[in-house]
Amino acid sequence: MKRTAVFLALLVAFSAAYADHPSSVESPVDDDGLIKSKSFNTNLIIYRSIGGSTEVKGKEKKRKWWCVWLCKRRVNKDAESIIITNTYYSEVSPGVFAVLERNPKTCTNTSSCRQREWAFGVGVKLTFPDGGASPTTIGGLLPVDGVITQHSILVDGQSSSAITAAGKHPDFGPIIVN
Repeated sequence: MKRTAVFLALLVAFSAAYADHPSSVESPVDDDGLIKSKSFNTNLIIYRSIGGSTEVKGKEKKRKWWCVWLCKRRVNKDAESIIITNTYYSEVSPGVFAVLERNPKTCTNTSSCRQREWAFGVGVKLTFPDGGASPTTIGGLLPVDGVITQHSILVDGQSSSAITAAGKHPDFGPIIVN
């Protein structure tokens, strides 16, 4: 119980920082490359998805038949590792969120990595753990309203990290945890 209270206090204290996260971040790599990290919330007519992804791009000079001079274009560049951790949020009442953190997804020796939840139809629903103050406990199958993604990338021995967000997630106020 004490551990839950401390965790809840820390989440509330740091939740203000979550509101300031952009939906995408671009970070430079030493060889004029680029790391693109983003969170997404796709709402198409029959398909919904929510999550985060990271792509690593390098620069490669290629001569094209239509170029008068040497053209530059971005190509995929393999990273030693990309780790993506998504924390999903469901707004159970205005300003009160249920929280579900997924295990990190690790991709090695690849140029991109994505962790997402998806569904056909109305929306993405996940089973959130029961939690909250008594006598009310909120949990079970709830719609996912937002995501905060932590990206950790190791490319050419250089580590980089970013935090992105999409959809509804906590600003200030109560967060329900188990």
